[in-house]
Amino acid sequence: MASIPVQNLADNWQDTTITHTDLQNLTNTLFEREEPMDIESLAKVIVATRIKQQEAAIAAKIKSLGKVYLPKDIYSTDEALVFPLMDWQSGKVLSVRPGVNPQLGNFDVMTVSLENGSEKQFAANLPSHALNEEADQAQTSSSTDKVEEILKTNGRDIKASLLGALKNQTELVRIGTAWFPQSLLVDMHKGQLNLVEALLDSQSGGPLSSADLIEEMELKSKDNPKLIEFSLNYALQEDPRFDEVGTSGKYSWFLRKLEPKYVLEKPLTLQSTATCQVFSDLSEEKQKLFLELNDELSYSLKDLDSAPEKDSASIVLNYPHWRAGSLPITPAVMGIFPSALETEHVKVEFVDDENQRISAWVVIPERYVIGLREWFEAQDLIPGSVVEVRKTDQPGVIRVRAQKKHTNKEWIKTLLIGSDNGFVLLLQRQPISAGFYDRMAIKILDLNSLDTIWKDRQSKKIPLEKDILRMANELARLNNQSHVHFTDLYAAINLVRRVAPHELLQALETHENIKYIADNYYHLAE
Repeated sequence: MASIPVQNLADNWQDTTITHTDLQNLTNTLFEREEPMDIESLAKVIVATRIKQQEAAIAAKIKSLGKVYLPKDIYSTDEALVFPLMDWQSGKVLSVRPGVNPQLGNFDVMTVSLENGSEKQFAANLPSHALNEEADQAQTSSSTDKVEEILKTNGRDIKASLLGALKNQTELVRIGTAWFPQSLLVDMHKGQLNLVEALLDSQSGGPLSSADLIEEMELKSKDNPKLIEFSLNYALQEDPRFDEVGTSGKYSWFLRKLEPKYVLEKPLTLQSTATCQVFSDLSEEKQKLFLELNDELSYSLKDLDSAPEKDSASIVLNYPHWRAGSLPITPAVMGIFPSALETEHVKVEFVDDENQRISAWVVIPERYVIGLREWFEAQDLIPGSVVEVRKTDQPGVIRVRAQKKHTNKEWIKTLLIGSDNGFVLLLQRQPISAGFYDRMAIKILDLNSLDTIWKDRQSKKIPLEKDILRMANELARLNNQSHVHFTDLYAAINLVRRVAPHELLQALETHENIKYIADNYYHLAE
């Protein structure tokens, strides 16, 4: 039989609705293979199955019309035929006679009456013909190409629709992107999970990979290794004692109760009620400014999903991140830090120029990576210092370095705090050991008093406008024109409260004592 016409099957995927039949076919496939499958593989199964179903339907329809015409076959009078190259018209053989062409040898010529009323002659009993070769090639070609073509065009929509359908059913369960029938999982009883807890406890909480746990628990058996691993991961995922902290595609487990406090509880200086900014609502000037500030509060998790891959980036520390020992996770740096499929926390390591390894955590929902406080102190960094990060070949390992600078004294904004917790900003010469961005650089002389200010403010609801006026006054005194740049004010405000750039911008636009001039400068009224 000639190839079934599936060249237009891609058109059928404009509607990517996943049906109950599709899900049942997936379940049957998983039962047959006895191995978990990721969303990419499941999408291929759905497309391949639909192609086979449509091919079968087309083949049945063609068969009802008659035999498919091929030049190599022998035909007889009154035989019904179908012609693929003529839009699958049907026809009836009226007569068959010997052909005359010394170059072709023996063959037949048949006259066929087509369904449109015309008559046409066709060669038959002709083994060597291009149409025979095309049919043979189509017959032996794999349907893989058809599946790949459809997924290339419609794969994103198919997988999104498939994920939505899978979330609304209960027969298949998921770990990361891998799915498997719950009824086929290997049972992990309470004693085995208690053993995992003990193993992690002996390793200061972890992390330990699934493979390490399986070996320590002596779970290797005649069962499928992938099924054993999936079953263990699923059992640990459903147990609140354990936290999956591996990078994408690598499952690694940590004992939740032994995770650092700053992983489970957001540090005070990073706490904020701000919602993310929609950049399209900003002017081009303000968009550029906000990109330079690189504040995680300006972005949503969805913004991070579409972040481009990058190998390196420079980050200017604002006071909240400097105090917490953290770095912001924004589109500008997202590609450098490892992501995870389902987990909220990813265990990582920083490595500095002296090859010192620093344990850290990516806290995905809150968009920061934390664990660098002691390293910041060792490098003599200040708010405004520039930290450079670079991706390595090892997932979960990031190179980190402070921007180099010879130690010397610089004129820099300095925060002084009085015994009554009042504060002033002055320009003073201070020893600086690392590169910095002058607009955000601020030397803190009394960190304990500043910590007290943050703690005291937890119970006080001080209006943002009041803090803006206070800090604008402090900054205005540092120049003769009483002008204040947005970035200077952003850095100063974040000394005493966590404020997102768009929060500050909105407050400035309505502040009665502060007026916008140009080029991100504001003037403080007398």
